[in-house]
Amino acid sequence: MEDKEKKNAVSAGDNLTDYMETVIADLEKEGKFPAAHVYRSVLRSFTRFWNASAPMRDDPTSMSNVLAPIRDVFTPERLKEYETWLTECECSPNTISTYMRTLQAVYNRWMPPGMVNHNPILFKELYTKVESRTKRALTAGQMRQLETTEFCALSLPQQRVLACFMLMFMLRGMPFIDLAHLRKQNLQGRRIVYRRHKTGKLMVVDVPPDAFRLLQKYRNRAESEYLFPILNEASPGKERYHLYQDTLRRFNRELARLMKKLLPGVSVSSYTARHTWATLAYHSGTPLGLISQSLGHSSIRVTMGYLKPFDAEVIDKVNRQVIALVKGSKKKKVDSINMLYGTLLR
Repeated sequence: MEDKEKKNAVSAGDNLTDYMETVIADLEKEGKFPAAHVYRSVLRSFTRFWNASAPMRDDPTSMSNVLAPIRDVFTPERLKEYETWLTECECSPNTISTYMRTLQAVYNRWMPPGMVNHNPILFKELYTKVESRTKRALTAGQMRQLETTEFCALSLPQQRVLACFMLMFMLRGMPFIDLAHLRKQNLQGRRIVYRRHKTGKLMVVDVPPDAFRLLQKYRNRAESEYLFPILNEASPGKERYHLYQDTLRRFNRELARLMKKLLPGVSVSSYTARHTWATLAYHSGTPLGLISQSLGHSSIRVTMGYLKPFDAEVIDKVNRQVIALVKGSKKKKVDSINMLYGTLLR
């Protein structure tokens, strides 16, 4: 760890581009291609900001297409300017948060906590929250409608898409990337034992009877290591990551077309299954910690980001109940609120 910190604690003359390219190369060597993709996006974005703001900097020698000295990047003023620029470019709050958290990770590599010049509050005034601002879940009724769909009325490709979506839901909101990368050896009897692609966390998931029937019908019958016919055998490394990205885009296109037929007017993506599982568990009164553990989240904070948009529903319900009490409306059965978890008790 000490050697790594010395390696990353570079001299004042280094520029952001060269340093981040080194970090990106390290991430790719470790097989962390999604993270490397985000880092590269942040670097491109900051480079555009740096070039666009060159005429406004105090340094008279500042010009566009000049590499940003890393010490000039990690100052409260410069980072705030970048955040403002992202806002003016109409980036979403979650995009801004992702970019700022990525720069924070780069800063901590370059100037590790504990070093004399490390500033622990450098990002305090910047937007680094992780939250979901829109609903991305289906209702129980909509899931029931999908569950009762006549598969025989669909084409085989449509059947596979719907089967994958339902399996992601029934396997505790399994992400598409984990479903796609499941190996046949991960299926151990009626359980799936695997490590989350994103965090490496060990997951042991019981396969319910309905899910097992879908699994058996649509599993990969070819001579392949993969449990489902989603990914083809591919070269390891970056090529496999790019192939997965292409597969994900294709799956979401096919899923969107299918949902136009099954749930007209409802926006659905591969991640909807995961959000739906979390949301329905939340509204059934399941403890937040148990939901977090079931999803394989690194912390309850991540789970809360999933569910925050639905707090408003509970608050609105409480508001109507309070108004009804004040108005002295006639007695009727009123939904009660689980005060510990803030969910509706039906």
